[in-house]
Amino acid sequence: MAWLEAWRRRKPNLPTDVSVHFFRNYNRLIGAAYGLILVGLMVFFALQLRARFESEVALIEANVKRHSQFVEYVIRSSLDQLDNLQMLVSNPSEISARTTHAQGKPPPHWPDFMAHERGNERSFSLDKATDIDLTGNLVGEGVLVGRSPEFYSDMEQALLINAGFRSLIFTLPNAARARFLATERFLLTSPWQPSPAIGFGPDAYRDPVWRLGSEEVNPDREKQWAPTYFGGKAQGLLVPVLVPVYRGERLVGVVAIDTSLDYLNRMYSDFIYPLGSLMLVDAFRQVLAHPASYADPLAVEKTPSLADVLPPGVEPRDLAELPNDTHRILNGQVVIAHRFIGAPWTQLYTVAEKDIWWRVVADQGLSMLATLVGLLAVMVATYLVTSLQFVGPAAKLVRHLAAESRFQPSAIPMVPTAWRPWFEAVTKAFRESIQLMGLRKELDVAAKMQTAMLPHAWPSHPRYDLWGTMQAAKEVGGDFYDHFVVGHGLRGLTVADVSGKGIGPGLFGMMAKTLLRVTATQGVPDVTDVVEKVNNELCQDNDTCMFVTLVYGLFNPETGRLAYCNGGHPPPLRIAADGQVSFLPVVGDMALGIAEELPYRRGEVDLQAGDTVLIYSDGVTEAMNRTQEEFGPDRLAELFQGRPCQTARETVERVLAAVHAFAQGVEQSDDITCIALVYEPQEVKG
Repeated sequence: MAWLEAWRRRKPNLPTDVSVHFFRNYNRLIGAAYGLILVGLMVFFALQLRARFESEVALIEANVKRHSQFVEYVIRSSLDQLDNLQMLVSNPSEISARTTHAQGKPPPHWPDFMAHERGNERSFSLDKATDIDLTGNLVGEGVLVGRSPEFYSDMEQALLINAGFRSLIFTLPNAARARFLATERFLLTSPWQPSPAIGFGPDAYRDPVWRLGSEEVNPDREKQWAPTYFGGKAQGLLVPVLVPVYRGERLVGVVAIDTSLDYLNRMYSDFIYPLGSLMLVDAFRQVLAHPASYADPLAVEKTPSLADVLPPGVEPRDLAELPNDTHRILNGQVVIAHRFIGAPWTQLYTVAEKDIWWRVVADQGLSMLATLVGLLAVMVATYLVTSLQFVGPAAKLVRHLAAESRFQPSAIPMVPTAWRPWFEAVTKAFRESIQLMGLRKELDVAAKMQTAMLPHAWPSHPRYDLWGTMQAAKEVGGDFYDHFVVGHGLRGLTVADVSGKGIGPGLFGMMAKTLLRVTATQGVPDVTDVVEKVNNELCQDNDTCMFVTLVYGLFNPETGRLAYCNGGHPPPLRIAADGQVSFLPVVGDMALGIAEELPYRRGEVDLQAGDTVLIYSDGVTEAMNRTQEEFGPDRLAELFQGRPCQTARETVERVLAAVHAFAQGVEQSDDITCIALVYEPQEVKG
């Protein structure tokens, strides 16, 4: 063990002959020191109480910030759902194709609408829907025949949104209601309600949701949060978030998702700190969540104002200049504010400063008193301790420490029973030091083995260029990449990310890599068959519940076709020769190793001359800078917009350089893995 010998030579030797004179004046000095100790102890107690107070406030700040992350997730989920609904209707040509044969009457694929007639007023609805759990109700004015082409297009658009509503209420637990209010005088609402309960009429277009989505109020077409309203005793108070839907320059309607204040208040009732009050306030200074004010949230028909729930001595105007997530003391109240990014809301926490001090004193006072009494007892007992009970064993301990520091173990000498744990602790500490140094060496070896198992040679082919690399966040990373010849001139390539970091995920990744290569090169022709077989194998005896996300591609250099399968991995980026960038169509399925016999889908893309495909792990897009901002897929795409690289290596190195520059020195928290494939047909290269 040459490393151990070298470390031993670097360790300074403690004296081998330590005599009792080191402790000779102990009893004489201890008396004079006792007075200083008592004074210092009182000062220390005061500082400890102050530090404990600051620690308690820091704990509150952390809990408030953690809770704000849950609320931010709810906000972000609602905004993401609005984006998803917009994407459903983002293809005008598809809507036009579906309504081409309308010719003044509903297309044959529309559901059966029910016509209503009351006096001279006519209307229609989906009151006769066969399965109300799978649809919303669409109610509107007039009849379905003889309407304008815009009406049929807007109705088609509403039916597409209705398909998105089917899962929204179940996947978004905070959403109590979703609706689409159209310019052509109809309303889609989910979950399903009979048309009399909906009560659609002209008042719908005086609702703040419609006003905030209109061209006059919202010319930039941004998402907006509307004021709260009472949705009935079954739903209680609701707060809508909306986005206008356009087709070209024409406003088609407004999509809104209504969040239940009952849900928000149940979230806020779970706040774990026992003192103080946590509340959620909107831009109108109305309290959306406050457990004390919403004891029965469904029975509250009007939101309380901020001034009504703030403690005495704190006014709403005092809160305007509060920093984010950092406490301030206002008139004896500790106040913490968090302003959300996705909504014009503020989370406020207030607690009386004296309540925290009482908690600190109650928590620490008894132990401090016990410490003081114990110290006085020790002072008395010290004078009764003889040299045989203290000086001798202490000298033996120092000699034992010196021997262990030179890695010359010796037996524990005869000492009083109370001293034996000290000797045993010293012996154990030095033994564990040797073991830890050996373990560190083993980790280094494991990391080198993992690196060695990754391919370092890259193919030299006249029709394509391939190169990649991995940068692990720890000694043994959870990412891997691979490429190999499958047969008939085809090239298999993959990038994968194993859950977790360290030796365990590293071994799991190497097993997944081996299974993938063996399966792909032993006559399994289709990418989906390969991934399905590997998934079934990884699920066997997976007691640690690890899983791996991956993209596996099969590239044909002769045709430029890349077939791929995505198991829960970020979508690859395609960079055209002219600098246009796009993400490959999402065929994402579940990560491998979670459940057996899962089906996986196949995607294909035909590369053109000079096209590049970049496959990467989430360590690229989720890299964080000092402000906790993610690198994100948009920045990744912007790296190559109008500036394609000529080689695969240049592509990967541009990504790595951009990520490291963005991180601003922040320690890498996840593995970063990239592979780039540049397709260069022989006729282009000459």
